[in-house]
Amino acid sequence: MGKRLGKYTTRTEDAVKQALLKLLARKPLSEVSVSELCREAHISRSTFYEHFGNPGDAYDALVADAMGEMSPLMSQVACSDRFRPSGKPFCALVRDTGDYAPAVRDNRFLDSLVAQDGAYGEHDLYGLLTGAGYTEAQAKAVCSFQMSGCFTAARSTAAPAEEWEQIRAVIDRFILGGIAACLAAKRAE
Repeated sequence: MGKRLGKYTTRTEDAVKQALLKLLARKPLSEVSVSELCREAHISRSTFYEHFGNPGDAYDALVADAMGEMSPLMSQVACSDRFRPSGKPFCALVRDTGDYAPAVRDNRFLDSLVAQDGAYGEHDLYGLLTGAGYTEAQAKAVCSFQMSGCFTAARSTAAPAEEWEQIRAVIDRFILGGIAACLAAKRAE
C-alpha cells in the first residue's frame, strides 16, 4: 500500500511541477494562482494542498529538481581545466536549463536555491570560510555573492556560447584569487 501511495505522490508532484513550468513560460511565479495551477495539472485544490502549501512551495521543489545534478560549488572552481567534478557546474546548469528554463528565468530562482535546506551547510566554500575563522554570516554572504555572480554571468547575453569556456576560466581565477585573499587575511590576523 505504501509503495502505491509513494507512486501517487510522485506522479502528482511531477504533474504540479510540469504544470508550473508551463505557466512560468507565460508569466512570473508571482502571478500564478493555485486554481490555475490545479487546472493545468488536472488535480483538485485539496490534492494540491496535500502536497504543497502554495505555488512557491511547488516552485522550490522545481528548483531543487533543476539543480539536482549540481556538483559541490568549490569543486566547480577551475572545472574548465582538467579536473572534472562529479555532477554539473552551477553555471552549466544555468546556461543549459532545458525543460527548467521557465523556472530559472523567474526572479525568485536564486533566492529559492539559496534557501534550500542545507544550502550553506553543504556548501563547501561555506565550510572552508567558517573553518578559517569567518563568522557564519560572513561565510553565507560570500557564498551568496559567489552564486549570484556565477548566476548572473551564466545568464548574461554578454557571455556568448563560443566564448563561454574562456569566460568561465577567467571567473574561476577571479574566485580562486578572492578565496586565497580571504584565507590569507585570516592567517595574518
